[in-house]
Amino acid sequence: MPDTLELKLTGVAHGGEALGKAEGRVIFVAYALPGERVRVQLTEVHRRWARAQLLEVLDPSPHRIAPACPHFGSEGCGGCQWQHIAREAQADYKARILRDQLQRLGGLKKPKILPTRTTGESWRYRTHMVFYPAGQGGLGLRKPGSYDVLPIDACPILHPDLEALYQDFNVAWDGLRSVDLAVSRATGEKLVALRTRGDEAPLIEVDFPVSIVLERSDGRVETLVGEPWHFETLAGRTYRLSAGARRPFNIPAAELLIATVQELLAAGPGHAVMDVYAGQGLFTLGLAERVSLVIGVEENPYAVEDCAFSCGHLDNVVLHEGPPPKVLRKLKDPIDLAIVTPPDEGLGHRVAQNLARLGAHRIAYVAHNPATLARDLDQLRAANYRFVEAVVIDTAPQTYYFTAVALFAR
Repeated sequence: MPDTLELKLTGVAHGGEALGKAEGRVIFVAYALPGERVRVQLTEVHRRWARAQLLEVLDPSPHRIAPACPHFGSEGCGGCQWQHIAREAQADYKARILRDQLQRLGGLKKPKILPTRTTGESWRYRTHMVFYPAGQGGLGLRKPGSYDVLPIDACPILHPDLEALYQDFNVAWDGLRSVDLAVSRATGEKLVALRTRGDEAPLIEVDFPVSIVLERSDGRVETLVGEPWHFETLAGRTYRLSAGARRPFNIPAAELLIATVQELLAAGPGHAVMDVYAGQGLFTLGLAERVSLVIGVEENPYAVEDCAFSCGHLDNVVLHEGPPPKVLRKLKDPIDLAIVTPPDEGLGHRVAQNLARLGAHRIAYVAHNPATLARDLDQLRAANYRFVEAVVIDTAPQTYYFTAVALFAR
């Protein structure tokens, strides 16, 4: 196979690359689009597939647009992969990726995929993001496929309040590994989480209102300034969101996700619902206002504390702290419905079987990685759950990342 070749691209892969075929190999090309004819240079060749660098777009897609950020591209920032793609096409490609993963990895022949659901915000949506030291006290983002850090002066996907915090934050200290900057759209609170070499806590001086914590390598959080949390409003409800736990970074998309889960699950009065991998109670809080009982199961202690705080005014929420596969084995009270939001590793041992044993006849599976959902289909089928439908929530415009909600029934 020659190092340089012309290629017609026909699809899109999980990872954001467009793909085509040449001499029996699948060729992956970043910063290209399905339907384009391109000239590429091979950079990595294997027996069945290869990766190539885009040299020239010979026949551009009608969905190709000019990126909004000067740092976008193969030699720039790795935070966004799809700024060169129109928003409507991004939504379509994400549905294609979900369908492909369910067919290829999950063994479904014709999965029902609903139209992708999007918010009106495709820019300025991120309320927290991780940055890396870029020298001379500044911060930046990693380059594509690299640990090298690119200093950036601005980022068009940051919420204006987060952009302001990024511009104000300066730390000249060699022990810094990364910084998670977060703001609340509802209150304006600012929360900074530092990760350092050797878990060493730096001396801190601040000249503006901000909370600062140290996130240790063992997961523990040490408060340095202020409180280790902030408050956010989602769908009219107040949530406490702490450092050390996974938090929503796109508030309108999180509200859309909550509404979608409630719609697909069709939970109502009289239902007992189990929220597995419940996190900080993103779904628990809203469901508790609709149903008779919500049982939350979560391992992260900071997330459990947040969920308990946010649901403190409700008397129909029961929380269990511990690894969900172990906790579920011990539970006996019957349930009607379940939500699962597993980590990338998947559901865990016999989670689906135990949900079936407890009586869940519908499960809403929330996947931040479509491959995880596809791999878990075997466990769900073994517990006699059948796939009904799925939908993409475009939680991260300008990137290939998304959240999928899949409904299963038995």
